Amino acid sequence: MELTYTDAYAARGLAPGQIDGLSTLGDLLLSAAFNVTSIREPADIERFHFLDSLSLLDLGQIQTASRLADLGSGAGLPALVLALALPQSQVTAVESLRKKCAFISQAASAMQLKNIQVRCGRAEEYGQGTGRGAHDVVVSRALAALPVVAEYSVPLLVRDGTMVAMKGEISNQERIQAQKALDILGAGDLESIKLEPFAGAENRWVYLARKERPTPAGFPRRPGTPASRPLGG
Repeated sequence: MELTYTDAYAARGLAPGQIDGLSTLGDLLLSAAFNVTSIREPADIERFHFLDSLSLLDLGQIQTASRLADLGSGAGLPALVLALALPQSQVTAVESLRKKCAFISQAASAMQLKNIQVRCGRAEEYGQGTGRGAHDVVVSRALAALPVVAEYSVPLLVRDGTMVAMKGEISNQERIQAQKALDILGAGDLESIKLEPFAGAENRWVYLARKERPTPAGFPRRPGTPASRPLGG
């Protein structure tokens, strides 16, 4: 895929070879045998996937993370882009759909990424298994209501690790419920930061919380429960 925003990628610190990796990913997204993403126009893929993912580099927690997980990774976004931009970081893409897991693995191979692994399964299972307390940062992008994202994310964090949830602007009610959930899960105050991944971008927010205490053993609850009975309600 011919890229339009090469100057923006270079401004983010991507070398020419890394920018070529984005082009390879764009080709794979456009040629996928199934609808791996609803965005099909090349320029939109660049804005809403590549530049949107790279805007996370504005956060110091992302820049310094050595072990990063992407929950509900879908087509590997932002996992693949972050693995490309942060070769010193180990990135884990957590995705429940097998065909999307296969796509992420295929893309990682085509992009010659050695620092990304795929965990194909539910976030709740990963949080009660090998992923528990294993990551400095857990990111998600438009995954679920914030109390649900918190229950998926916080158990995966080491102490002083950070939940980074990309969403649109949330209501006061969702913010209050999310803070209650974070209190239960062992995290501190919720912080919100507005991002501007590209000129004219609207309603791009990221919500952060630092893990301060161990998460109680019962969380995350069994698969499906966090979404059907969100904490803090």
